[in-house]
Amino acid sequence: MKNYIYGAGGHGKVVSEAMQKSHLVCDGFIDDSGIHQWVKLPVFNSTILADKGLFSLHIAIGSNKAREDIANKLNGNTFLSVYHPNSIVSISALIKLGTFLAAGSLVGPDAYLGEHCIVNHHAIIDHDCVISAFCHIAPHVTLGGNVKVGRSALIGSGAIVLPGLEIGDYAVIGAGSVVTKNVPSGATFAGNPAKPI
Repeated sequence: MKNYIYGAGGHGKVVSEAMQKSHLVCDGFIDDSGIHQWVKLPVFNSTILADKGLFSLHIAIGSNKAREDIANKLNGNTFLSVYHPNSIVSISALIKLGTFLAAGSLVGPDAYLGEHCIVNHHAIIDHDCVISAFCHIAPHVTLGGNVKVGRSALIGSGAIVLPGLEIGDYAVIGAGSVVTKNVPSGATFAGNPAKPI
């Protein structure tokens, strides 16, 4: 079975390197942009996806909505999780398919990560956190223990979410924010302390 990365862009480059360092063979990228090579690997048109069951796929698209749309369109394919070897994952954590853990990321005891999440460089997901599907936890984020993050939420670079708080579905937390109270679904919060904007 072959392994492909969907998305020949910056995030795809990061995923490709993590696969190499994990000794996971990457057979190329899938992208309809018209390029034929990315980071010295071949790029195939999405028509290759018609051969279901012959490959595993990791969706390397930074946009939560785009990643969710692609995953829904490709329902029935086999999705591949990619963990950089310098990520740290508790033996009691549960991580669903299609999720990416970048170098330096940490997933604590009894944490749960849903399908197709991105946990970026040096992000910390502490004990008992629940991260719903299609979330993006950006570089250097710190989620205290027992934080719940709703579906397709974005936690911006360097943000801190205090223990026990809830971030709603499709919410956005601005870079560098300190979240001290629950954030409703669809809201955008930023600042220290984080407030709706």
